[in-house]
Amino acid sequence: MHHQHHTDYVEVVSSKGPQKLSPRMKAIFIIMMVVGFGALLLNALVPVSVEDVKSGSVIMGGRIAWIALLHNFYFFTGLSAAGVVIAAIVHITRAMWGRPIKRFAEAFGAFLPWSLLFFIIFAASQLMSDPQGLGVIYEWLQKGPDAGIFENKAWWLTPNFVFGRCLIYLLVLAAVAHLFTKQSTRADMGLAHETNPDLWQAPAGWKGIEAERESSQHKQGILSAVYCMAFAYFISLIAYDLLMSLDFRWISTMYGGWNFTTFMLAGWGSLVLVTHLMSKRFGLEKYMHKYLYHDLGKLTFGFTVVWGYLMFAQINVIWYGNLSHETGWLITRIFDETWQPYTLVAMSLVFFIPFILGLGKKRKMSPITFAPVVLISLVGIWIERFVQIAPASWYFQRTVDPQTHEVAGQFVGGVGALFFWDAVVFLGFLGLFCLTFTSYLYKRPLMVIADPRLSLGINRH
Repeated sequence: MHHQHHTDYVEVVSSKGPQKLSPRMKAIFIIMMVVGFGALLLNALVPVSVEDVKSGSVIMGGRIAWIALLHNFYFFTGLSAAGVVIAAIVHITRAMWGRPIKRFAEAFGAFLPWSLLFFIIFAASQLMSDPQGLGVIYEWLQKGPDAGIFENKAWWLTPNFVFGRCLIYLLVLAAVAHLFTKQSTRADMGLAHETNPDLWQAPAGWKGIEAERESSQHKQGILSAVYCMAFAYFISLIAYDLLMSLDFRWISTMYGGWNFTTFMLAGWGSLVLVTHLMSKRFGLEKYMHKYLYHDLGKLTFGFTVVWGYLMFAQINVIWYGNLSHETGWLITRIFDETWQPYTLVAMSLVFFIPFILGLGKKRKMSPITFAPVVLISLVGIWIERFVQIAPASWYFQRTVDPQTHEVAGQFVGGVGALFFWDAVVFLGFLGLFCLTFTSYLYKRPLMVIADPRLSLGINRH
């Protein structure tokens, strides 16, 4: 058991002062961004016509860019929002064990303002492009609400309404996350200033640690409850509006819950990596004992099981219920020879391999042994998001038989090229995510030193 009692964490964290990212790591992140966003811009600007695609001489130029943008924007938005909701869950449940890593989880939210920018770029690309061109990936934008194929969804899929409400979802998430993290860091900054005034500045209007701690804990309690509800609600709605509407004839009432719980899986798993790297980087390893990693491992494993359950539940209801208007979504991804390999890889990496490797207790108690499991899972989640988005958006010139309502579309090859460029764009997003994460974390105390439950989280017996 863990018997050593630590009382020096306020002095240790305060003595480190605001940090700076090393020039080497900063250069690496910037190079990743240049390569990734350069690839995005290159594909967005390449002039390709429908005739070129029909002739087979080229693949669908601009469409690659917007599929990759949607995919990676959605992945990192969900991961960023999940980090903040984990910090909110730790606070609202009064969980002591998670207090040492609460600041690391909060730092994920630094990417959310960038999510707004990327969404605006994506929405503008769809609204301003020629509906008959290759840049528009939504059929309801290509056809228009008067095409007679939308039935009762026509008003819901009005373009300005779709993108307008998604913008509101992201604005609310970013705003509440900002207010929550601001309240979380204020008391820590003030206590760090009182402990080491040469390194830290006091927040404006600082009233002393006792008054500020009580106010901070109360306000965080309110904001964490609001953010938890906003996360589940808005991440689900974004999944319905931006992903499920790619194939709007397919419906799954579990789709939203499946998506936001998948991001919870990604968030818990990422914290295993981040906690290990940051605590080692700043000499905080003595506060991050094996039982903390065990708890993170159990939650990661638990959400792995939830992911598998929700996946099976959707397939079971659709397939064995013989819901003909929904089975097409499954057939394309599970039986089509183009997309089947991606689906099988995703299911193996997200569920089967992590489930088998994560069963043991000992492996979860060490970040060294559990980190490979987490990395496998994160890669699988990224591919799983690709499988959700790409099959429905890689077609063009869809037609609908007025008698049978069957959908026909011209499909082109080049999925390997799409996946390659998508992965290159991922590097850009990853570089930006790491840069925003470190920029946020390094300017604040690395642990929530003013939190009254931090001592109990560190000193578990």
